[in-house]
Amino acid sequence: MHQRWNTFSKMILLIMLLILPIVIIYSYTNHTSVSVIRQELQDKNLNRLSFFTSQIDNIVEQLSILSIIVSKDPSVKKLGESESTPDSYAQLQAQEDLIQKLGLLSVSSSWKNSLIIYLPRSKQSISNDYFSTYSDEYLRNHTAKTWTYHPTPNDQNEGYFSKVLWSPLLVNKSLLEADAVVEIRFFESNMLRMLGDYKNDGQNVNAFFYKQGVQTTVGDIANSDITKQISSVMDKQTLSKSGYQTIVIGKEQYLVSYVQSKSLGWYTVDYLPLKQVLAPITKSRNLFYGAIALILLIGVLATIVLYRQVQRPIKILLRGVQKIQTGSYSHRLNFRPRNEFDFLFTKFNEMTDEIQRLLEKVYVENIRFREVKLKHLQSQINPHFLSNSLFFVKNMIAVDDKEAATTMILNLGEYFRYITKLEHTLTTLQEEIHLIENYLTIQNLRIQRFHYEIDIPEWMSNLQIPRLMIQPIVENTIIHSVEKNENYGIIHIAGEQSDGQYRIIIDDNGGGITEELLRDLTLKVSQPLDQEEGCGLWNVHQRLFYQYDQYAGLKFESSPLGGLRVIVHWKEPD
Repeated sequence: MHQRWNTFSKMILLIMLLILPIVIIYSYTNHTSVSVIRQELQDKNLNRLSFFTSQIDNIVEQLSILSIIVSKDPSVKKLGESESTPDSYAQLQAQEDLIQKLGLLSVSSSWKNSLIIYLPRSKQSISNDYFSTYSDEYLRNHTAKTWTYHPTPNDQNEGYFSKVLWSPLLVNKSLLEADAVVEIRFFESNMLRMLGDYKNDGQNVNAFFYKQGVQTTVGDIANSDITKQISSVMDKQTLSKSGYQTIVIGKEQYLVSYVQSKSLGWYTVDYLPLKQVLAPITKSRNLFYGAIALILLIGVLATIVLYRQVQRPIKILLRGVQKIQTGSYSHRLNFRPRNEFDFLFTKFNEMTDEIQRLLEKVYVENIRFREVKLKHLQSQINPHFLSNSLFFVKNMIAVDDKEAATTMILNLGEYFRYITKLEHTLTTLQEEIHLIENYLTIQNLRIQRFHYEIDIPEWMSNLQIPRLMIQPIVENTIIHSVEKNENYGIIHIAGEQSDGQYRIIIDDNGGGITEELLRDLTLKVSQPLDQEEGCGLWNVHQRLFYQYDQYAGLKFESSPLGGLRVIVHWKEPD
């Protein structure tokens, strides 16, 4: 039951792996689409908001110009300097003329506004709407020439922005000392009207006016709670002249854009719920995931049918193959699926009979082939070493070193007496080390600039190893380390046992070894022999492999002496 469930789970997993790339690609494209739409929406809203704010700035600048015009009017200066009583006929006539001028200037703007002139000397105020009253306290509280917002005015039913100018301009104490103070006001209803037009032009857009550090906002009364939360978040930030950001309120995201008015210093802010904008994409995404879920369900149902009709017979057939792999050649399939698998089951039983009959024959032939292969690999070393030895003798005779030539020939004779015993492929480690000593003696006579040490424990002397297992490695060390290195050479041969394995370690002090070269050596001895290169290391590795299977071979490391370390390792079969 557990195996059936594992098989079923694997089939479900396969279906999910087939669907997963589609889901990943769609999710990526969906995410990209959402990002592009958000970016386009942010840029569009910011451009619209910048244009809208510039329109407000233009109108506000026009109103500022009106206040300058009034402050420069000679009649204003004359009234400011006069200390005549308010009931003077000339005074009343001058005020009436000034009111008419103020009215004409006021109607030149598209916004509802009010122009007021305060005369501190006569304690009077003149305005185009006749509703203004003079107050010393009101003038004391106005010291800046910037636009100031008044959310709760005493004489109006709505908030307004005001800006004051005074004459003469060089007044640095109080407005009460000025000859005349001109105030221009415009009411927030003007801004709310433009804000309404702006909101109507944009789909699902909400907007309001905001200033950092001021709790009051203008506009968007219907969504005052959201407006307050957005303002609270923006109060904690350092805002640039314009920008946009995403603010999370509750569980919903809002795309917030803002642009600062150059004239008022307030920000025009609009916000848009992303959920509404992305609703079509979200709906499409949900439909896609629903379709994927439906496909997955259909795949599960198809998997159940496939398992019952096909997978179960295949499972029984695979179980029979596994029995054969474990050596149970007497196993037979007794199940009859009564479908196309009947033929496979019959052929499987016939194949099992044939395998059981041929097993003994193949096993015997394999043993014979291994013995022939071992002798063939061993014989390959003899001509290789002989040619090198004869070359050494030739060089010594050429320099008239008869003693060295005699020593080399004697050692060479002992070597050939050792290797001519091909009837035995194994020898003792002690005999192999004696052969190495003969070989190193010959090489030392020829080169005379290296030193060798052999440190083999006494208890390892009688270990049975393949013939000529260490000599090719030492020869490789002489050729590639000692001869090619101008420094005095050192060769160290040691033996050890650990983790159930025997090791013979050959170290040299050659010119260093790189990780790439170590990898190349490991790869070279494991692959088929390259006829263009020497076969010493490859031969040893292959003979160890055939003798001890996967428990033996050559390993290559960096030597503590500075050169190459070759480790001959093998493990006696159980």
